[in-house]
Amino acid sequence: MPFTRADDHHLDSCWMTWNNPDTKLKVTTYPMLHIADQRYYDRLSADLDRCRYALLEGVSWQLGDAKRPLYDLVARNLGLVAQERALRIPASVVRINIDMMRSEFRMRFFSLPLRYIAMVVLLRRLLWLLTLPPGFRREAVQLGILRTSRKTSNDEETPLSQLSVGSRDRRTVENLAKFYREHGQTDVPSYVGIVFGAGHMPAISFALRQLGFQVGTRRWVEVLRIPVSGNVGA
Repeated sequence: MPFTRADDHHLDSCWMTWNNPDTKLKVTTYPMLHIADQRYYDRLSADLDRCRYALLEGVSWQLGDAKRPLYDLVARNLGLVAQERALRIPASVVRINIDMMRSEFRMRFFSLPLRYIAMVVLLRRLLWLLTLPPGFRREAVQLGILRTSRKTSNDEETPLSQLSVGSRDRRTVENLAKFYREHGQTDVPSYVGIVFGAGHMPAISFALRQLGFQVGTRRWVEVLRIPVSGNVGA
């Protein structure tokens, strides 16, 4: 089941609404990237306005992430925006973080081999430096975002990927099942939005099916686009 699609010039995200015959609760999954066009986040914010709950991801490896999002510098270089700064959850929506708890993530993260810790600590500045030259920005989007999104096979697992994807997926699935036990049964139409990284959507979709949900509608929404000619952010 594809959650994103891309060519060398644009990337789309598939918003899926899930239905369950045992409840009037409807769930929409929003596969996310770390950076996108501002218009994508505006459209998502408007779509969430109908929701009663927003189930969100979010772990932090150091203090101050709210002030220094990991991808804010590279997003600025590419003429895009970082999700942490651009996405606005409507005030009427109840936010619930179903990700791994911060304390568990920090404990596991700082027990990784030092090279992985250093890589993440330096990643924000490294990405900024790589996209600083205007002539390289187009290639950065094509190679780092668009073509990566089209990969069909997973890279070799590392301790970092096992933590950032596998371990977090397990906690997310557990918390999603807990949410459904507590809020899933309703006789009144109610909407839930799951706003999570596209890489976690296979596990989330499997969990929804285990809970009795099936995909209803699908909407392909453009996340970002780069010009056919010219430089990104030039």
